[in-house]
Amino acid sequence: MAKSITGIHAATSFADRIADKAINNVSLWPGATIVHVDQAVGSDANTGGLTWEKPYATLDAAIDFARYQFGTTTISYTDKNRRFVVLVKPGHYNETSLWWSGYNLSVIGCGPAVPGKDYGVSINYDGGETSTAAFLMSGSGNSLENVHVYCDAAIPAVYLYNGDNNLIRNCVIEADGTNCTYGIKADSVKGSRIEGNVIQNTATAGIYLDGGADRYFIEGWIRNNHIHSNVANTTGILVDVDMLSYNAWIDHNFVSLTNGASCKGIDVNTTSLGPCVTDNYVSVPSSATPIEHAGGDQFLMGNHTAAGTTNADPNPAAG
Repeated sequence: MAKSITGIHAATSFADRIADKAINNVSLWPGATIVHVDQAVGSDANTGGLTWEKPYATLDAAIDFARYQFGTTTISYTDKNRRFVVLVKPGHYNETSLWWSGYNLSVIGCGPAVPGKDYGVSINYDGGETSTAAFLMSGSGNSLENVHVYCDAAIPAVYLYNGDNNLIRNCVIEADGTNCTYGIKADSVKGSRIEGNVIQNTATAGIYLDGGADRYFIEGWIRNNHIHSNVANTTGILVDVDMLSYNAWIDHNFVSLTNGASCKGIDVNTTSLGPCVTDNYVSVPSSATPIEHAGGDQFLMGNHTAAGTTNADPNPAAG
C-alpha cells in the first residue's frame, strides 16, 4: 500500500529517517504516493517500489511507475490529479535515458544537504544511447532536488523542457569542462524556480534560457546559484533574445568565470520587460563583460562585479 503523508511522521528506521530528512520542507499533497529507489539492493521487477524493503533499482523505472495510469502499465502524460514523490537512496545511478514528461512528480535525493559525486545521490549519464540531456523533465509541478548530476557528453546536464511551475533546487551539476554544453537549459520558465544549485565547468553556459515561440520567463526566478567555470569564453547565465520575460528575477547568484576575455557573467539578450537582474556577485577576467542586459540599465540593480582588478560595488553594467 502506498505511503500517504500529511506531515512528517516519526521515523522508526534509518530508511525512514533519511526519507523524513529528504521531504522536510517539501510541500506534499495529502495522500502523495512515495516511490523508493535504491541502486544497491533494489530491483526494477519490484511492483511500485512502495517501501524501502522493496525499492526500484533505477530512477527510470520509478519515474515510469509514478506516471502509470491507475491499475495499468500505460504511462499517462496528462493526469494532473495526483502527486508522486520519488525518494532516492544515496548511490551512483548510471542512467541511460532519464527524459520524461508528466505532472506533480518530485525526484528527491535522500543524501546529505550538499550532494556530491562520491556521496549522496549521484546521477551519471552513461552514454549508452543518444540523449537530449542527462536528465530531462517536461510538464508542470515537477521538481529535481538534492542530487548530483555529472555529464561529459555534448548535451545539457539538466534540461527543463517547456511546462510551468517546475523547480530545480539544491543540486550540484558537474560538467566535464569540454563537452557538456549547459548545466541547466530551460525552454520555458513560467512560474518556475531555479535556486540554490552549484554548477561547474560547462562549455557554453551554466544556466541557459532558450528563446522561441511560446517560450517565457515570467513569474519565476534564478536565485542563489553558484556558477563557476574555467572553460574559455563561457557564460554564467544566458537569456536568449527571443525569451519573453516579465515579473521575473535573476538575483543573489555568485558567478565566477576565470578564462577568456569573451566571458560574460550574466548576459540577458531579450528586450522585453525583464528580467530584473539584482544583487548578484560576478567575477570575470580583465576585459570580459560582467553583466549585460539588452533591455537597458533600468533592469540592473545593486549588482557587484569584478573584471580582473576592476571592481564596481554596486555596478549597473552597460545595456
